[in-house]
This record gives sequence, C-alpha cells and structure tokens, in this order.
Amino acid sequence: MKKYSIIPISFLILGIIFSCGVSESNNGIIDIESAILKVIAADDSTYGIEGLADIEDEDYSLGKAPDSDQSDGSFSITMRDSNYVWRFARRGMAVERVVTVEVEDDSSAQALISHHITGTFYVKQFARVWTSLDTWERGDSIRFSEKPIDMGATRRVAFRKRLDDAGETHWKPVAMTLLSGHSGESLDIEALEWVAEDSTLVLTDFGNVFYSRRNPLLLSQMGVNHMNVVVSNDADGEMEKVIGRLGYNPRVGNPDSRSRFHFFFVETLDTGDKVYSRRIIPNRLHRRHFKGFVEVIDYRTLFDHNYENYSSATVGFIYTTREHIRP
Repeated sequence: MKKYSIIPISFLILGIIFSCGVSESNNGIIDIESAILKVIAADDSTYGIEGLADIEDEDYSLGKAPDSDQSDGSFSITMRDSNYVWRFARRGMAVERVVTVEVEDDSSAQALISHHITGTFYVKQFARVWTSLDTWERGDSIRFSEKPIDMGATRRVAFRKRLDDAGETHWKPVAMTLLSGHSGESLDIEALEWVAEDSTLVLTDFGNVFYSRRNPLLLSQMGVNHMNVVVSNDADGEMEKVIGRLGYNPRVGNPDSRSRFHFFFVETLDTGDKVYSRRIIPNRLHRRHFKGFVEVIDYRTLFDHNYENYSSATVGFIYTTREHIRP
C-alpha cells in the first residue's frame, strides 16, 4: 500500500467511529424522550388540567351585582341583594398539551409541560322577580354576551431513572414546579403566602422552584393554616373572585374529600397589588399527597358585558398533610 493512501483511510475509519458515537448518542436521547413521554401520557391525573370542562348555567354571582351608578363610566361591585340573576356557561373547551423533554444525562431529565386552553365563556343576565320577601324566580333574559377563552399554563417536572424491586430501570417523576397560567394581560397571581403554624413560605417563582417528597408544601392537621394570594390587576379595589380547592388525590378517589372555598379581600399594598386571604382546614388523612389550586377571575369577566376579555389566573400545586409543621 502506498504511503499517501494511509491518511484518507485513517480519516475514513475515524469518521465511521465518530458517526457511530453520534448516532448512539442521538438514539439514547430519543429513547429517553420517548420513555418520559409515555410516563406523562399514562398519568393524566397528575399532568393534566382539571376544572376546565364545559359547564352550563353556573352561578358565580354570590350576591354581588354591578353598581347601578355608572354615570362616571366606571364599573364596580357592591355587596347587596341583586336585581338580576346571573348565569355563566363555558362551551367548546379544548386543551392542547405540548411536552418538551430536556435530557440532562443518562439518568436525569426535565419535562416542560405546556397547556393551551381554548373555548368560549357565556354571560347571561336575567331579571330577578321577587314573589315574596324571601323568594324569587328568574324572569326574562336581559342581556347576553360571549368571550373567547385563550389561556396558557406551564409546569416543569424533574425525572430520574430508578431501579424497581425486580432490578428493572424506570423513569420516575421526583419533583415538579407549581402549575401556573393566565388568560389576558391585565390579571395575574404574583405570589402565594403559604402559612402553616409558625412557618411561612412565600411562593413567587412558580415555574422554576421544584417541590418533592424531601421538599414538599406542607399543611398542618393540628395547627392553624392560612393561604394569602397576592393579585395584580389593572382594576382598583376588590374586583376579583378568588377561589381555591384542596383535597383531591387521584389515588384516594373520594370526591367528598375535595373542599372548595373563597378567599376574602384584605388590603391593597403600596405596589398596587391586592391581598386575599383564607384560613385552611386540611384533610385529616395523614401524610397523603393532595392536589389543589387557586383561581382568580376578574369580576368584569363575569358581570360587565362590555368587557370583552376572559381574564383569569390560576396556580396549581401538590401538598402534603402532617400532624405538626416544624418551622
């Protein structure tokens, strides 16, 4: 063999070895992504979006009605007996989920789970006809409007490869961020203040701080718990409906364990953000993991026909109950 032919052959051999290495690496990444996508697809109760199905004629009024004096062009809410019956519907709801897997190494990866929620929100207003001092019936329809729903929500989940009792490896979720999302640009949840006994945790960076079994959100079964919601909105005053739900565990499967409650307006901060608060009584099941969420809806979405936007924000979380919380 001539001497000058050795060099091209050597490069050819190195190229084959290098290409095999790249191919094996790419195949490994693809295999990891495929395995994690299967884990997510098989457990929709953990990674899906709940509470966004179609609804018919749900009553959100709670005794609140638009102020009759709107001569200055403003819109406000007052606590008084309403002259109207308000009903709300949500139809054509659809959720599109996109999962992006970021492989860190052979045994660890992160998944960014994004949801795009669309549909239509319907506002119906009827006359309230009083038949006695204490009873009434729904009268004729007065106004009707519809508002398009276009929401986005994201959560990050950390996965690690683990061995089971049979010695086989599986990808397991080991930590996740809160699920945060909103619709529109005027309303958002800036922070949650999570108070359990003498321990206070301020949650702000919803999309990047991971919570796990070693670092869970905790509620005390025996002590005092509070949740404070810090809301930003371009409307002054108490202009938001803030609700929460706790107690859902997909493996317990008891709908009676779910609690739905309303937060009460406390104050407006110097920043213009508003604080809503509620004392929480957790489920009595010890050391269980439960799902919960906080949802904020702009009252203009509910009661102002001229307000065209569906404006809401939500934060979802998984928490654990314990007898006592150590600060």
